[in-house]
Amino acid sequence: MANPGPASTVANHPQNLSSNQALRLLASFQSVNLAATGDTVLPIINSTSYSVSNVIVTNASTNLSTATVPLAGVFPAPGASGTAIVSNASLSALTSSSVVSQRTVASTAAQTTQNLYFNVGTAASYAATVDVFVYGYDLTFLS
Repeated sequence: MANPGPASTVANHPQNLSSNQALRLLASFQSVNLAATGDTVLPIINSTSYSVSNVIVTNASTNLSTATVPLAGVFPAPGASGTAIVSNASLSALTSSSVVSQRTVASTAAQTTQNLYFNVGTAASYAATVDVFVYGYDLTFLS
């Protein structure tokens, strides 16, 4: 019988990948409040060096294209400081909970901070929440 290759572990969550060759979830937060300006901390999951490739915003609790449209972005430091990973931009495309918005990533530079910050620069004029997912490459073993 031929050798089937190295043993592998199957898990429900992508953080168990043992290689930076695959896109994986780096951080997430459910029910981010868009009715107030400020930061929501996105703790990095099990990585000391990483590159963000995708930021997904979805599951809007209401239509975000009405009245005051919220603006939000992702930054490596609080208060929308540091080089923006995703610049503050309108979330008006999120018109229902089933819409998924892939945000434009402005910087894929390697990061080492253990928190990212989802910054609401302009608050919605109504109660609203979204879920945020940050995907990228774990560069930990390369450092």
